[in-house]
Amino acid sequence: MQKAVVVMVMLTIVTPVQALTCGAPSTPISTVQGKADKTPLSGQTMTVEGIITLDLRQPGGFEGFYLQQAPTEQDDNPVTSEAIFVHTRVSSGRSGDRVRLRGRAGEYYGLTSLSQVNAISVCGSPGLPPPVVFHPGEAPADIRESLEGMLVHVDQPLAVTDTWNLARYGELVLAPEVQWVPTQLQPPVPGLTRHLDAQEQERLLLDDGQRRRDPRPVPWPTGNLAPDNPVRVGDRVGPLTGILDYRFGHWRLQPLEPPGFHSTEPRSPAPVRHENANLRVASLNLGNLFNGNGQGGGYPSPRGARSHDAYQQQLARLTAQIAAMDADILAVSELENDGYGAQSAIAQLTEQLGEHWRFVQGSTDSHSDAIRNGLLYRPDRARPVGAPQLISQGAFTDWHRPALAQTFELPDGSQPLTIIAVHLKSKSCRNAPPMQQATGDGQACFARARADAARELARWVANRITDQTAVLLTGDFNAYAMEDPLRILAESGYQDLVRDFHGLHTRTFRFHGRQGTLDYHLANHSARKTVLASHLWAVNAEEPRVWAYDAHSSFELPAGYIWRASDHNPVITDLRLAPR
Repeated sequence: MQKAVVVMVMLTIVTPVQALTCGAPSTPISTVQGKADKTPLSGQTMTVEGIITLDLRQPGGFEGFYLQQAPTEQDDNPVTSEAIFVHTRVSSGRSGDRVRLRGRAGEYYGLTSLSQVNAISVCGSPGLPPPVVFHPGEAPADIRESLEGMLVHVDQPLAVTDTWNLARYGELVLAPEVQWVPTQLQPPVPGLTRHLDAQEQERLLLDDGQRRRDPRPVPWPTGNLAPDNPVRVGDRVGPLTGILDYRFGHWRLQPLEPPGFHSTEPRSPAPVRHENANLRVASLNLGNLFNGNGQGGGYPSPRGARSHDAYQQQLARLTAQIAAMDADILAVSELENDGYGAQSAIAQLTEQLGEHWRFVQGSTDSHSDAIRNGLLYRPDRARPVGAPQLISQGAFTDWHRPALAQTFELPDGSQPLTIIAVHLKSKSCRNAPPMQQATGDGQACFARARADAARELARWVANRITDQTAVLLTGDFNAYAMEDPLRILAESGYQDLVRDFHGLHTRTFRFHGRQGTLDYHLANHSARKTVLASHLWAVNAEEPRVWAYDAHSSFELPAGYIWRASDHNPVITDLRLAPR
């Protein structure tokens, strides 16, 4: 064994005269890569010879190229990569050329590479080696490591599962299928968060070969991102041919050519009202609607828009989206908690919606949270019955925004319908005490608080409203479909209308590239008998964040641009209330 090692070293010794002489002895690239995730030759200088597969020395690029061993010179060892990234500004050679160079081996943020290259000899132009077929869903980290820097081909289109860094870094997160939050599809159990690691293993970032931030134009989809040319979560990309690359903690594909994009769920208008409905209820998380001091100043606000111009854009886009829903009653969350005066956020939202709209004025005893729930309605289509009530006791004393309850009926009289606008504590672990920390079952932090709030809601309704009264719980529950709050409320007689009409594979929100439902309409038995249809409108969560009012985008959006006016999709329910 020791003798074999000595022979290998002797074979890779290169004299200065031979260093850039094409065809002279050189170090195999697979030897530089080694069998582990780091080069065994770090800090050593050696000569290599191979084929340039992708050249990224253009302005703003990665200042180098990928070099792959010719097929006849590869070691046929499945655990070693036959390619390496070469950091250099030397301009000799182009894609398809065989070149020879001398450089120093090392790691660049996890990518094995050669640097300190002062000269390159072009040894011919044999063209690109054939790509290796690569299936991201079947390739754990060790298999990917054995292909690092190599030319690969993904023969099946991949799904876009995250667009968060699209406009910031020119990246799209792809996977064999769109990824779901585990507790959207299965009950929480200890160890469920391990599924997140498995999902990460399937991901592949489509990169743009640029090291600059905020690339303009935004490279994806092919043809460049534009307000009328979006890329949406769920779109398919590929087939793909490019370099399997590793940078900044993620496996990436640097494509040789712009790939094809295929829209699987194109944009659609708001759902049409059921022909027999006499009432439409919608709910929407407004994405922090804050209006400064209500008079054009007071920015930046604690949340939401950072300037008056940004607020005006946010308000115009939200109202255009709400108008498209054609709702009669609207429950909202993430509304600034600033009272009900003429300069309040709810008053300005109502005014912007138009003369037909009014808002429910809840208790003037404001709670301490920066945001609250709200109810708006059209008096020509629905009228309040009795005074509104604020649910702020028990489990709602801490963490959650008080729920707002109001009973409505049709203008000419009908059976009553009580709407309760809800927004439970988020899953963020900020300031979470020990009893509210995540347990690893998939529900994240404050799961106990959300479960207690669900019990409180059921108890409050049971103590104040008869079983014959229709009740609809609406809003952002910050819990996915199989989590404890939905189970508790189901056991208390509330039916999830989203699940009833669309099943579990539904989504109103996306987080870290995973989708699921946080927003619901939950009907008691009496309300369920009046429901004709319940809809989700894919108008926000599927769209790239670059359209958001607070994304500091360089895009000029059309007036009243409805797409991505918030980060949650609205829920819309059509009902038929019986006449009195």
